Amino acid sequence: MTVLSADHISYQYHTKHETVRAVRKFSYIFEPGVFYAIMGASGSGKTTLLSLLAGLDVPVEGTISFGGTSTTEMNRDDYRRNHVSVIYQNFNLFAHLTVLENAIYSLLIRGVPRRKAEKAARENLLTVGLREDQFRRLPNMLSGGEQQRLAIARALTSGSELVLADEPTGNLDSENSRHIVEILQELAHKEGRCVIVVTHDPDLADSADVLLRMKDGHLVS
Repeated sequence: MTVLSADHISYQYHTKHETVRAVRKFSYIFEPGVFYAIMGASGSGKTTLLSLLAGLDVPVEGTISFGGTSTTEMNRDDYRRNHVSVIYQNFNLFAHLTVLENAIYSLLIRGVPRRKAEKAARENLLTVGLREDQFRRLPNMLSGGEQQRLAIARALTSGSELVLADEPTGNLDSENSRHIVEILQELAHKEGRCVIVVTHDPDLADSADVLLRMKDGHLVS
């Protein structure tokens, strides 16, 4: 089993007026097949932690390891390309690519044949509630909730062992939110992926296997 671990990691950044200690001495081991939710007030360090786990940056202290290799020592571009899928709060879609092209992008850059990639993407786009007549549209032709579902379908299609999500139900109504939570649960429980979600949604948090709470950069429970 490939395990993602954080060992006493800290991270800080500087603004014009102060140094912000966003994450402080955070330690935890994230296992495959488990659905984790991370909660905390705004500014508690949740999103910064997610970025560190995704390899978008490295901690200033401590170590994040995947499969026993530190993110400071590995090729983080390869790590993100082959092992991590991030569902961003602002969607982070490619504006010039169609819905289908967005969904297959991560597979194409890995060298997966286009026909195979499109088959997987179509299935996942339908799973999250998008329609076939939307597959050729550009993202700006979709509503905010539909763009969120596209971002989730892209993560499903990637097949990555790690699925990291920042407020994945934030732009969805209650019915669609429940549907997405069920998908995230299935990713963990049926496909054995490690799913880590940052959320303010108590219903989503209640659905997770493990709930972690952060305050002022610390893991408090």
